Amino acid sequence: MSLKNMAVKMALAFAAAKGVQAFQKSGGMSGIKDKLAKANTGGQGGQGGGLGGLLGQLGMSGDATGGAGGSNSLGGLLGGLAGLSGGAAGSDRMKGLLDSTADTPEDTPEEEQVSGLMIRAMIQAARADGEIDEQERATLMEVIGDSDSHEIAFVQKQMADPVNPESLARDTPKGHEVEVYTASVVAIEPDNRAEAEHLDRLAKALKLDQLTVNEIHQAQGKPPLYTI
Repeated sequence: MSLKNMAVKMALAFAAAKGVQAFQKSGGMSGIKDKLAKANTGGQGGQGGGLGGLLGQLGMSGDATGGAGGSNSLGGLLGGLAGLSGGAAGSDRMKGLLDSTADTPEDTPEEEQVSGLMIRAMIQAARADGEIDEQERATLMEVIGDSDSHEIAFVQKQMADPVNPESLARDTPKGHEVEVYTASVVAIEPDNRAEAEHLDRLAKALKLDQLTVNEIHQAQGKPPLYTI
């Protein structure tokens, strides 16, 4: 089981469901699935493979997706998605935020732990205003449908468990607050009260200040949560 691979698939699925232009240019969901099949997301860096190579195929260079830990890291995923949504400025802003976070060595239990937390964050955010809508669910299942049974069971459990941002924050190791909060932002367009309240609860539980929260939103091409 690789929760990192699942986190990558889910982040791409949510971004695709939100209509990020790069995914349409890559052939829609069938194109994304083809690129996922070709990319070894657990591999080493470079455009030829791994997460950095996958994001490169979607229009982001390895340098722009670097983030904390390099282009194949979880930070690389978040930096790459920021670049896909907000261009180089979004990627640079996300990289700056991630540079202050704890390093997560690749292919370690710590990386799997943070990956699992990011999956929880995405699913809880998507369910904040009720349940995951039909388009999101269809897109998600199309992308993760070929995952192994343990990975799918993990996702199904998160879809059934109560939405509890405070519990999610308690389980987040110190230094990984930005990744977990950013994963929540990636999954939604925070355009209703329920989603905004969920993000506010999570940000407060993670002890993220309002300026940092707004910078994360701006990096990911989302409206700010707070009026400062």
